[in-house]
Amino acid sequence: MAANIQVIDNTVGDGFRIILDGSKYQKEYGQKIFNDYEKGVAKTVQYMERHRNFFIGLEDTDGKGYNRLTHHIRIIISKLIPFIENIIMFIPFFVLNNRAVGSQYFDRLDFYLLYVLLFAVVHGQQQAVFSAILAAAGYFFGEMYERTGFEIVLDYSTYVWIAQLFIVGMVVGYMKDQLRDIQIENGEEIQYLKRKMDDIADINDTNVEMKQNFEVQVINQRDSLGKIYELTSSLDHYAPEEVLFYAAKVLSRLMDSKSVAVYVVANRDYARLFSATSPEARELGNSIKYSAMEELFCELKERRVYINRNMRKDFPLMASAVYEQEQMRFILLLWDIPWQRMTLAEANRFAIVSALIRDAAVRAERHLKTLKNRRYVEETEILNVEAFEMLVKAFLDAKAQGLTECELMSVPVKKADWERVSDKLKQVVRQTDYLGVREDKELHILLPNTNKEGADIVKKRLQDMGISARERVI
Repeated sequence: MAANIQVIDNTVGDGFRIILDGSKYQKEYGQKIFNDYEKGVAKTVQYMERHRNFFIGLEDTDGKGYNRLTHHIRIIISKLIPFIENIIMFIPFFVLNNRAVGSQYFDRLDFYLLYVLLFAVVHGQQQAVFSAILAAAGYFFGEMYERTGFEIVLDYSTYVWIAQLFIVGMVVGYMKDQLRDIQIENGEEIQYLKRKMDDIADINDTNVEMKQNFEVQVINQRDSLGKIYELTSSLDHYAPEEVLFYAAKVLSRLMDSKSVAVYVVANRDYARLFSATSPEARELGNSIKYSAMEELFCELKERRVYINRNMRKDFPLMASAVYEQEQMRFILLLWDIPWQRMTLAEANRFAIVSALIRDAAVRAERHLKTLKNRRYVEETEILNVEAFEMLVKAFLDAKAQGLTECELMSVPVKKADWERVSDKLKQVVRQTDYLGVREDKELHILLPNTNKEGADIVKKRLQDMGISARERVI
């Protein structure tokens, strides 16, 4: 731009890093770049160069006397250029007009009129008036070769010719100015209409996308109660031990969330993680004190769906509690639903899904209670071989699908000591752990949602009580 520009480079080191990135916004909402910044800046500078008088003022001249003078001279020259051009072009027309006097072919041709018309058509009314003044001066100067100035002044034909010159020049110049204004207005209107067309195209693209989304919604029937009931009813096809594992998968599918966790309430304060569909869903850990999470607990206590409106990172985005009569049994957590779906309608659908999952879980639990006498070793709380093998198989299948973690430990004691040892084990194991007998006739402990480090802690506690235990590969 031919100006003094100081470039300040604050880059640290040889590289750089992106602080703000709009790729996620572009992926989710879509965006259209109308002008690339390199081309846009270049065009802007070119326009400013062509119209520099409108953009460069005294404040842009650094305040120095030389620069101020240069700036004024540049403005004066830009204003005088059309007038200088007019004067230069007047000279050949003046010569041609004098040469045409008395000519057989060009005597009737008025070169001054052509001169005025030329500048009226090219530059407009202002230059037409100036060229008419020059033509009138040239006419007076040419006529003084044959007549005196007094005679020229008294000749009415002189005034008629001058009036004709000015009238033609001003009319044609006015028409030129009007045409220029019309062209500018038309250009602006065309640009405005183009932007409107782009807006209409964008609106149409959005409408097409919404139409496709509605079509997919109708086809998939994700929000229909029939679809919800169909998927939750599929839990009835699983064994009673597997219902809560696959409840997480059903909830993930119905709520369109990849990170779902199911916690089993142990008492009035704590809940244990039973199944989860992703590592993100395990962020709260294997055990949570839900009563201390006041913001969440207050909503669950009132049997309402919790919505994380404050977007707290340590809380799930949505949560719902499953009650049986007045007792809280399960807590369902969603971690990765989009913010635009955190609505009352979505909360209502979550509540319906939770209720249907509750029904499936309660039916499974009642089924297990009816078989209690057939599942446990007589007069103990130790699962027999058949029941315990089914339970271990259910946990292993869920572990293979990434829904849970579990460890198995064996306690080598005689059958006669099972009841005595099981009473001691109750002091070490959790309410959600299972005691049972496998085909090797040894007593085993199944530790749900426990990794190897957790199993080592349980093993050490058993050793402190004088009970030997060893881990089993499962």
